[in-house]
Amino acid sequence: MRLLVSLSGLGPGAPLAAAVDCCDALDARRVPLTLLVGPRPHPEVAAFAVARRRAGDAVLLRGFRSVHDDARPYRRLPVLEARLRLAGATRSAEALGLEPDGFAAPGWSVSDGTRRALTEAGLGVLLDDTGLHRLGAGGVPTAGVAGPVVRPGDPAPTWFGLARARRRAGEPALRHLTVDVGAGVEALVAAVDLALADGAVPAVPATLVGPAQRPRPRAGGAVDPELWSTTA
Repeated sequence: MRLLVSLSGLGPGAPLAAAVDCCDALDARRVPLTLLVGPRPHPEVAAFAVARRRAGDAVLLRGFRSVHDDARPYRRLPVLEARLRLAGATRSAEALGLEPDGFAAPGWSVSDGTRRALTEAGLGVLLDDTGLHRLGAGGVPTAGVAGPVVRPGDPAPTWFGLARARRRAGEPALRHLTVDVGAGVEALVAAVDLALADGAVPAVPATLVGPAQRPRPRAGGAVDPELWSTTA
C-alpha cells in the first residue's frame, strides 16, 4: 500500500503559515507532500511550492482558472477549450518559476478532452477520484495505481478494510489522503499516523508512475528557498 498525501487551499499569509506547520510535521515523519496549487498562484505560494519541490515534495496544478472552480465543467470540457485554458494556467505558473509535475482534477473528475490536452501539454500525470494515472497518447491512461480519495475524518474501518481487501487480491493500491490547509495540522497528522501504522509507504507521483515524459522549458523567476525552510 502506497500513501500519497495532498494539500490544497494554499494562499499567502495565514494559509502558508499553516502549510509550513504541515510540512514540519510530515518532514519529521519522512512523509512527502503533494501540493495542489491553483492557476495564477500568488508569488508567495509559487515560491513556497518551488522550495518544497526542491525538498522532495511534488506540485500538481489544480484547475485552469481558480482553486474554487466548479468541478462540473471539467467533466464535459472539450479538448479545444481545455487546451486554451491549460495554456493560460501553465504560463502563469511558469512565469513564477513553478513547473507543475502533473494535474489534480477539480472535483476529482475530468473529461476525455481534458486528458488529451494534459498529455499534449506535457502534464501526463493525473490525480483523480480513482487514483493516480500516467496518460499516454490521446490522454488514454497507460499506467497507474488505484485508490479512493480519503479525507481526515472518513470512517477508518471502511478505509482500512478496503485497503486490506485490495492487498489480499494482489492489486496495486493507493491511499490518497487529501486535506485543505485550513483543516489544521492535527487532523492531517492523525490520519497520516494511522496510515503509517497500517503499513502504508509514503510516495509522490513520480515514484508511482514516473516523472514527466515531456519536460517543458522552465521560465525564469527568482525564489529564495530559505524563506520557506522548515524542519532542518
